[in-house]
Order: sequence, then C-alpha cells, then structure tokens
Amino acid sequence: MERSIRVQGLVLHHYNYGEADRFVRLLTAERGKISALARGVRRMNSRKAGHLEPFTLASIQLARGLGGAWVIDQVSTIESFPQISGTLERTTQASYVTELTDRFALEEVENRPLFLLAVETIRRIASMEDPFPALRFFDLRLLDLTGFRPDLQNCVICRREIQAQNQFFSASLGGVVCPACYGHETACRPISVRTLKFLRYYQKNGFKDCLAAGWPIDIRSESEQLLTSFLTFVLERKINSQEFLENIRK
Repeated sequence: MERSIRVQGLVLHHYNYGEADRFVRLLTAERGKISALARGVRRMNSRKAGHLEPFTLASIQLARGLGGAWVIDQVSTIESFPQISGTLERTTQASYVTELTDRFALEEVENRPLFLLAVETIRRIASMEDPFPALRFFDLRLLDLTGFRPDLQNCVICRREIQAQNQFFSASLGGVVCPACYGHETACRPISVRTLKFLRYYQKNGFKDCLAAGWPIDIRSESEQLLTSFLTFVLERKINSQEFLENIRK
C-alpha cells in the first residue's frame, strides 16, 4: 500500500471532526473521489484552511494515517474562484456541481473525464455572465459519463424514432415516450418539442457549439425541472442545492 501520494484535487465539501480537524471530500484527477483528514485546519493559525475551501482546485500531498485513512500533509492552491463566493446564486450553482459530482463519483476509482468536467464547469460558473447553458451541459455529460444517458432519439417503449412533435419523458424508463405509448406508462411528464431539440443538441455536441446555441429563456424552467427529476430518480434522493436554488429565485 502506498504511504504517500500527491494529487490534484477539487474540493467538493468538508465537515468538522473533533475540536480542530475537518474531513475534506476531494475529486482527484488521479484517484477519483477521496476523503481525507485535515488535522488542525480549524485553528486560527492554520495555513491549510484557505486552500481547502469548497470549489478550490489544489495540489495535495496525502499520507496514510492510522488505519489506512488519508491525511492531508501539504496543500497549495492551484486555482480559486473568488467570483463564485461573491453571489449567493453562483455559490449555490457551484454547490450543485459539487453535490452531484460527489454523489456520482466512486471512492478511489479514477474518472479523469468527470474530474475535468467538474473543474471546467466550476470555471464556467465563475466566468460566464449566464451559467445556465454550462449547467445543462454538465447535467447531460455527467449522465453520459456515469452510464445514465437518457434516450432522446427513440421511444423507450416501442423503440420507434421520435417525431418532431411534443412528447413525454419517463424518468423510470430513462427516456422519451411517444404519444402513442403514453397510456402504457403513467409516470410521465410532458416535454415540448423545443426542449427536446435543445436537450438532443447538448447531448451530442461540444460545449463551444452548445454555448453558441444558447438556451431560450422560455423553455429553461421545463428543461431544468425535467433533468432535475431524472437526476433525482437516478440518485434516489433529492438534490439539496437545486432545491435551495429554486427557493432563492422565488
């Protein structure tokens, strides 16, 4: 067993432990998701604290502690995003990314594409005037990378190609249900042809092309609610940050 490793990690979240310590959840490029103990980080004179705040990309030296748990030995910031902490909405949007990443990532199983997606999305939230397209791109790529890609091309019941008309979406069946099959699956929600068009486009194109296409204001709520319902079904639990984001928008 390796006694010490250096990783590049995105801080997903942390929680207090004991009187002065803190457990930090990281998504690393090299080892997937890692939980590590930061000793003494809550003390006033700690030099590590500022490098281990959520959404920080850091270079971290980890050592095996008693029982084989990881302990943070050294840490330095590679990139921080002060623009995010400046507004409640951007902080919540970044929390949405780290919450979903944490729930889908596996402990110490490398997934470099997921790491890159999470880091790039945090950068986009920090820099873009309108991060909505970046968040929906994140949703669809996350589902791709974790094996939950929704079928938006064919009816998930009869397998016929979806036509250019309003359809239905079933979270439990993992995709679009055509009007002819709607009666066979009661747990469906309507999906307009325009929303389906944008979901398809984002699912198959790179971010540069997706950003150029944008996302119309009048169908944002529908698409966001649909993806949230699907992600919630897959995770079998609510997404706390999304619920909070909806509350602050009211």
